[in-house]
Order: sequence, then C-alpha cells, then structure tokens
Amino acid sequence: MKFQKRSLLLIPIALLSFSVFIEPILLEKTSHSISIGRGQKVLTIGHISDLHTKGIGAVEKKLIDALEQAKPEIIVITGDIATPGGSARGYEEVLSRIKAPLGVYFVQGNWEYWEPIQELAQIFKRQGIRNLTNKTIKLNDDLWIAGLDDNLAGSPNLNVLNEIPETKKIIALFHSPALFESIFDKIDFALAGHSHGGQVRLPFMGPIWTPEGTGEFDAGWYHKGRAKMYVSRGIGNSILPMRFNCRPELAFIKVHY
Repeated sequence: MKFQKRSLLLIPIALLSFSVFIEPILLEKTSHSISIGRGQKVLTIGHISDLHTKGIGAVEKKLIDALEQAKPEIIVITGDIATPGGSARGYEEVLSRIKAPLGVYFVQGNWEYWEPIQELAQIFKRQGIRNLTNKTIKLNDDLWIAGLDDNLAGSPNLNVLNEIPETKKIIALFHSPALFESIFDKIDFALAGHSHGGQVRLPFMGPIWTPEGTGEFDAGWYHKGRAKMYVSRGIGNSILPMRFNCRPELAFIKVHY
C-alpha cells in the first residue's frame, strides 16, 4: 500500500518536472500552406512570436538551427522579445542570428511596453531588422505587409491600412490576436501571438488560462470574413516558467497569392 501511494505521488512530480525542464525546450516546427488569391506566386514566412529571451539557450539554439535549415524568404516577429531580467546583450545575441533574404520584420508586443528595451532601435539598425509597428511596406507589386501596434498595451493605428491600394493583398502583423475582430474585413491574412497557446493545456479541454487580449483566439488557425489568421504558441514562457501539452512553436507558412 505504501509503495502504491508513493508511486501515485511520483506522477504529479514527474509531470511538473517535465513541464518546467523538458517541454519548454521541445521546439515544434509546424508547416502550413494557405491561399489568399488566385495568382501563381508563393511567399514562405518564418513566424516567431513571444521570444522572451535572455540570450542563446537550448530553445534559442533550436530556433536558429531550424531557421537556417528551412531558409524562409522573410521572417516576422510578432512581439514580446522582452522579458523580465533580459538585457540588450542577450536580445542582440539572439536577434543577430535571425536573417532572411527578403527581410526580418517586427511589431511590438505588450512586454515591449512593460519591460522597455532602451537600445531596441540601435539593435534593429545593427542587425537589419525593420520595426513595422504602425507601418506598411510594399513587398512586391501584389503583396503588402501591414504592422500594427499591440492592442493590449499599445495603440494600433488602423488608418495605416488605408495606405494600401484596395486591389493588393495584405498580410497583417500584430501581437494580441483579439485585434483580428477589428480588421478581418480589411486584410487577407494575419499573424499574431501573445497567448502562448495558454502554456498549460489540458487534454480535451484546452488552455486553463489565456492572457487578456487573446479573446477566442488561443492557438492555430482562424477564419473570419475574407481573412485567415494564424496564432503562434510562441517560443518563450511568460508568468509561469512551464509548458504542458503546449510545446513552443516556430511556424513556417507558404502563402499562395
């Protein structure tokens, strides 16, 4: 009887240990393909969100290796590089290894407001990363990217969408996915993060908690009106230093347009 009780006690200890020490570094590379038009062009995007990094550790090494192997044409970072206890040196150590031929683009998350990175503009300039927060860029004759500020801690300027000709396809980048409700009829595709997928997801039930700004969009694909959105589970952790049934994620998406 004592052996059975001890065995039962070991189960939650083992699960907790796995959730704190193992699953947070089990990076999952997910691959997706969507169509937002009838053209023959394809753009491969590497989507990073919620790095919450202090420098190159186990999960960052896997992230960098995966990007170097997959070689996406562009990389987008949908907010939350910053983390409590992070340093400019640690952030730049990771960002210096993130490269793509058509550019690396970033939009601010809530932690960029809560834990401001004073040297962020200088880091981006040195590493060739473009801060697209509340800005647009013409990627080619048919496709534009619009970056919007975080809906939770910042001030998204939806008027920047009016800078894009109506006949062009629009990929929107933002951090908190609840913003999708306000712009789904103005864009074709969106990438967001923030939720971390809940970090702790119970089988058959989903996340036990998601942060404000998530809305109904905790992870994966959503479709509303003409627009589709993919919400990443993110790379790092926030609040709780653990993940359960919710591995960190690096998404690769082929966009046909």
